[in-house]
Amino acid sequence: MKLASTTLTGNAAEMIRDALRSVVDWVDVCLVIDTGVSDDTLRVAAEVAGPKLEVRRFEWIGDFSAARNFALRAAHELGATWAITVDTDERIQLNGEDLRALLPSVSEGVLMMYDEARTYSKERCFRLPAGAEFEGPTHESFAGYRVGVRTLARATFRELPKSAAALRQKFERDVAILTRHTRAHPDDPRWFFYLGESLANLGQLEQALPAYDRCASLRGWNEESAWACYRAAECLCKLGRHVEAVEQCGRGLARHAGVAELAWLAAFACYRSRELAQAVYWAQLALVFGWHAGKGGKVPRIGFRNPSALYEGPYDILRFAYRELGDSAAAEAAEKSYQQALAARLRGAQRECE
Repeated sequence: MKLASTTLTGNAAEMIRDALRSVVDWVDVCLVIDTGVSDDTLRVAAEVAGPKLEVRRFEWIGDFSAARNFALRAAHELGATWAITVDTDERIQLNGEDLRALLPSVSEGVLMMYDEARTYSKERCFRLPAGAEFEGPTHESFAGYRVGVRTLARATFRELPKSAAALRQKFERDVAILTRHTRAHPDDPRWFFYLGESLANLGQLEQALPAYDRCASLRGWNEESAWACYRAAECLCKLGRHVEAVEQCGRGLARHAGVAELAWLAAFACYRSRELAQAVYWAQLALVFGWHAGKGGKVPRIGFRNPSALYEGPYDILRFAYRELGDSAAAEAAEKSYQQALAARLRGAQRECE
């Protein structure tokens, strides 16, 4: 078995060092894909990876999928049996996971890793030659369903925070790319979801709503469809349109009834619109598939999570709603449960960091 890390890079001399350090000790090859380097990035990579470094040149064409597919092919040409993707602004955290021991027994073609907050996951380990390809010019996805996919239990990745200016530049770039791409692919829900995300992240909430709506209406992957409704409801709450937000949450639950965050957000919207009894009902519904005292941990989900909503969020609504409804005993019980659920979430986060 031969492991290769793959890293796409432009000018990233200040970031690539720690990215490669996070994998160099347990891979056989550090493959760096040069998409237009003109600074000291490759010199830094050589300092870290030494004889393990391999560099291949890829002319950047504004398409992340094309670059990632090139990297997987190049890793296979180097004799690798598995490729581990790590971008320059990412660091792999094994957290006790022994990939070299695990991979020989893996039947799937792709292994995913959660981010360190466990709010979403990404494809990380690819059996070579790859039985599928990345698709999409940005927010690219790998067709893992063709080769089998599962998520690792312990290994995670950390993504470096971007400056406000860098984030805005990224979102503006993605809006331009995805506007073109959705026009060319009007029946693919994924790209409408990420167009909505990019617009919402730019503060263009009204413009984001039709993109989320299109994603949900296309009825693709049920988790993504439900989360499009969740994100639309968040935008509506920020716009003060709480009744519409509740309706979006109900729509999302029709797409995936196990996404407890939708019930929590409906409870929040009802509370803000002073529908206190409805807020209580929705919050109690959120608890059923929450992660503190509910069954949410048994619901198969790949990503798109709001951990606070899965733990203490429903109790947060209940403690205030009950108090305003005049039920002090129920408010006190909700307060106690809120503190317990919050502590449980923080303990879980601490364990994962360790």
